[in-house]
Amino acid sequence: MGGVIGRWLLVLSLIALVGGCTLVPKQPAVDRAWFLLEPPAASPTEAAPVLVELGSVRVAPAIAGKGLVYRLGPHRYESDFYNEWFLNPRDHVEQLLRERWTVEDGPVRLVADARAEPDARQVDVLLTGLHADLDGPSPGAAVVGLRVFVQGRERMRLWELDRRTPLASRSPEALVAALSGAMTELLVEIERRLEM
Repeated sequence: MGGVIGRWLLVLSLIALVGGCTLVPKQPAVDRAWFLLEPPAASPTEAAPVLVELGSVRVAPAIAGKGLVYRLGPHRYESDFYNEWFLNPRDHVEQLLRERWTVEDGPVRLVADARAEPDARQVDVLLTGLHADLDGPSPGAAVVGLRVFVQGRERMRLWELDRRTPLASRSPEALVAALSGAMTELLVEIERRLEM
């Protein structure tokens, strides 16, 4: 009985070998890559910094995952399994704001509690865009969107900010470079508006 099973296994192995079935992959494995946004530090200023308490930082559901996101059409977003953010977008944007706004001679300085400082404001941020928009002319555009809610003692403001930057190519590296540039422009815009 054992000899019959052995012969069948040998025949099946020969058929698989002749038929081209192998366990050796024909294409190289795709490597995973991790990225960070890299906007430069805030430019030094001579003026007194604006005092800000950073409230909440939230992210729209379509871009909340760790994978780079591609918009393929209306309400069609796809996350990239192989190319991811090193940190989830909420933590990453909060870290960017905190690092940028703790520079000693920068235009904005973080405080722990805006209510304790007479001229301080509370800033809450919703990240509405951090993706490639591929629903249009190739190679597409990088999109960063921020909804910024600013609360002061005397008034409240809501700013809808976004930037679209053409992609140099359809590569993850080109997307992250374009997103970093667009994020830098939006952070400078927020700081400029806070000074007014």
